Amino acid sequence: MISSFFSSLLFFTKLFFVKKHYDVIFYSPQHFNRSKNHTNEYFSHLIDSCKKNNLSYIYFEEPSLKFQFKRCPHSIPFDFPYYLIIFLRKFMGSEMSYHYKDIKIGRFFKLLFFRRITFDNYITISQSMLSFFNGLCIDAKKFDVQHGTIHSQKDSYLKDGIVSTNLIKNQVHLLLFGNGFQDLLISNDTQKYFISHSHVIGYFTNFYNQNHVNVNRDVLVSLQFTDDHSLNENQNILDLLFDRISNETKFNFFLLNHPRFTTKIDLSSLLQLPNVFLSNNSLIDSLDKCSLHLTVYSTTTFEASIMGIPTSFIKINSLKMNIFDKQYNYPFYNSSLEDLYNNYITCSSKVKEWADNFYCIYSEKNFLKVLKNGSKKN
Repeated sequence: MISSFFSSLLFFTKLFFVKKHYDVIFYSPQHFNRSKNHTNEYFSHLIDSCKKNNLSYIYFEEPSLKFQFKRCPHSIPFDFPYYLIIFLRKFMGSEMSYHYKDIKIGRFFKLLFFRRITFDNYITISQSMLSFFNGLCIDAKKFDVQHGTIHSQKDSYLKDGIVSTNLIKNQVHLLLFGNGFQDLLISNDTQKYFISHSHVIGYFTNFYNQNHVNVNRDVLVSLQFTDDHSLNENQNILDLLFDRISNETKFNFFLLNHPRFTTKIDLSSLLQLPNVFLSNNSLIDSLDKCSLHLTVYSTTTFEASIMGIPTSFIKINSLKMNIFDKQYNYPFYNSSLEDLYNNYITCSSKVKEWADNFYCIYSEKNFLKVLKNGSKKN
């Protein structure tokens, strides 16, 4: 951490003397480095497209203290500006909105560290530092890359037909995985914002090259014990999961932790069951081993479906936890593991067809088309 901070300080000090224009600035929190080689898979294909089309870019990485993910070897640590931004926020008026604070801080940085740096496009994930970079350059086109579920009641995108103020004030364009997500946003948007501010570029993944062929009774369980839920919500999920597995003695269950797993939940009760094991494999290796998937509402449902693996759901009456039924119309939402196993070929084919509407193959052409000035060097 200390070495990253001083490396970052040295880099941004040099910016006082360097004049540079970038076609694209990429920005991501460190905890999205979830691949085997510690890269951000949501960005890797976009960066490759920039390289291939001679678009200049730089990749800044926000530090993470809470989650232990290694640095991407190709990124520039954003530690020094990040901690300075956090410090400056504390000394700005409490009556000032989060958006306006970061706009003002961005303008301050423009006078110092970025006074000789210009850029056409800013691409982030999880809407990180949107207002700050808007303050740096209001004329740059801002993008946010989809990284999880999107639905009609997700506050960071849309709530009761009203688009998130963070998106509207920063005029953010969404880069989406598939037409299903775009159709959902547009049909629920009363302000008609997403008609012109959402773009389907697809999803780059090795899952498209995988098909699960050896049918067995092994079940991958995508755990969702994160701080996104309250302690009571996490405990409820644990209790329901325990009851479900306890009654499914014909199957073996392999638990896969969420990347942002909270240690506040004790899994020992589950692991004491004779047919429960903790998976140490990657997601794709876990899905290669298991023929079925069990979850509450994990996005792993999509990756499993791409491989032809059906999902059974632990049902909780909650807007955010029943989205695969109410928002995405999953074809076998009410099916048991036994039902899916006994009708595997039909179910496998049907879920692959369903997934194609939400996750389509990455289109470099679509990505370049939406960038400000496009692939102008070709």
